[in-house]
Amino acid sequence: MRGRELSHIRAEDVAGIRLVVSDVDDTITTRGRLHVGALQSLYELEDGGKRTILLSGGSAGWCETYLRQWPVLMVIAESGAVLIHRDGDGAVHYVKNPAITEEDLGKRERLLRMIGPEKLSSDQYARLYDIAVDLSLVTAGELDDIKEMATGMGACMAQSSIHLNIWFGDYSKLKGLLSFMSIAGIGPDELKEGAAYIGDALNDEELFDFFPLSFGTASVALNRVSFSHLPTFICRSEGGEGFSEAASAILGRL
Repeated sequence: MRGRELSHIRAEDVAGIRLVVSDVDDTITTRGRLHVGALQSLYELEDGGKRTILLSGGSAGWCETYLRQWPVLMVIAESGAVLIHRDGDGAVHYVKNPAITEEDLGKRERLLRMIGPEKLSSDQYARLYDIAVDLSLVTAGELDDIKEMATGMGACMAQSSIHLNIWFGDYSKLKGLLSFMSIAGIGPDELKEGAAYIGDALNDEELFDFFPLSFGTASVALNRVSFSHLPTFICRSEGGEGFSEAASAILGRL
C-alpha cells in the first residue's frame, strides 16, 4: 500500500538501503532556505553510511554549489540533463546527458526568446540545458500559453512547487538518474534494492513509482488527489523538516 503515514514504517523496510536519492527544492530546503536540521540530517546520513545523490530541477550553477558545500556524493541537475561530480582528486566535473542534441539546444534558445526574460527563474543565467519559468511571475493564462508554445515545439515539461521546467531531449529526472547510474555500473534493479527516494511534488511521481521505498514530504498529502503514484510513506512535516523525518526513518531512528 502506498501513501502510508511514516509511523507505519518497519525496520525491514529500510534494511539494505545504502543510497538516498533526493529532490532539493521544498524537500531539503524550506521555502528556498536550507535550515540547520536538514543540513544536519545530510551529515547524519553520511555518518550512517548512506550516500546521498541529489536529483534536482535546479540549475547546474546552483547544483555545483550543493556538491561543493553539502555532504553529497553527486548532483544530477536540470531535471536529468547534467551530472556534476568530483573525481578522485576532488576536481568537479560536468557530464552532459547523451540524449541532448545540438538541435535540442537550438530549440531551447528559440523558446527562451519567445518566453522573454521577465518570466524566467532568477537562476536561469546558471542553466545550461533547460528553461525554468518562475510560477510566481506568471498568471495562469500566461502559464498555459507557455505550455502550449513548448508543446508545439516538442518540449518536455515538469512542474515543481516553484518552477515550470522545460527542456528538449528524451530525458527526465528518472531517465537521467538511470543513465548516469549506468555509467557508474549501477543498474535499475540494484538501484531499486539499495536506494530510497525523497521528494515533495508532482514532478517526483515517476521516482515515487520507480523506487519500492520512497518518502514524500507533507506537501504530497496536501495534494494527494493529484497524484497517480504516491510515495511509500508520507512524512508529517513539509520541506526540510520532512526530509529530516525521512532521513531518521532510513537510519532506523523512528
